Amino acid sequence: MSEEGQSPDNVPPPTFDPNAEMEYLLEGAKEGKVSIITVYQALLRAPVYAMFDRSMDPDNLDTSANALVFETSDMGKLMVLFTAPEHADLIDSDLGEFAHPGQLAGEYVVSSLAPDTGIILNPGHDLGMKLSSEGLARLKTDFGLRGGPQGEGGDASGGQGGMGAPPAGGGMPFPQLN
Repeated sequence: MSEEGQSPDNVPPPTFDPNAEMEYLLEGAKEGKVSIITVYQALLRAPVYAMFDRSMDPDNLDTSANALVFETSDMGKLMVLFTAPEHADLIDSDLGEFAHPGQLAGEYVVSSLAPDTGIILNPGHDLGMKLSSEGLARLKTDFGLRGGPQGEGGDASGGQGGMGAPPAGGGMPFPQLN
């Protein structure tokens, strides 16, 4: 039994930094306790880390850097993202030259990716997901995001090197949780 007036149903969830919150929500979605819409909302407000082919020094940003994009047979092109840069250590042998984490806003990534590119969040980690290009398009529509930097139109690459990938095959419109 719990203390009077306190039950597991009315205890508030713990407070997290945005990255830990994202992982907490992914775990809840995996267990069927959190709606995927809640996960999407967290993705849009969370900082995420992409892996680039050169150092991403915020004071001397090289906009010609290329972000790591995997090609998959089932979902086409997926930009590799992590909720924390240290999660890349799980797959560091597969990263090659893309060993430089760079922080981006989740909303920026979702609104800036080329229309034929999805995302894979935390590959190799227990808590992650894949979202196809069709799923990202639906997410943009559902949350009113427009392509390009700061919600502007613009080229499909969003002005980031490597973020506009060449055309690839389809995929699933809903995420696959790890």
